[in-house]
Amino acid sequence: MLDLGRWGARIGSIGDQMERTYEDITRRRRARLSPEVRAQSRVLEQAYDIAAGLIGLRLSHGLTQVELADRCGIDQGDISRIERGATSPTLRTL
Repeated sequence: MLDLGRWGARIGSIGDQMERTYEDITRRRRARLSPEVRAQSRVLEQAYDIAAGLIGLRLSHGLTQVELADRCGIDQGDISRIERGATSPTLRTL
């Protein structure tokens, strides 16, 4: 082990700061946002989660967007817009 002497404490404290997780950094940044921006951020995150979930389920079943749309009775364009996050699906669509 390398003895860094008096510099060891300083390097150690910098290293501790670098070990912050993405979640910690995100949480701190969100805390500084206005309530309106935080609410909008949550809506966008939910839309992303829905899109990612839909894509994952569709691919895990080996379906194309056209096949999924046919099975659901909706337009393929609607599937595409949901997966791209261009629109949020209604509860009825889900």
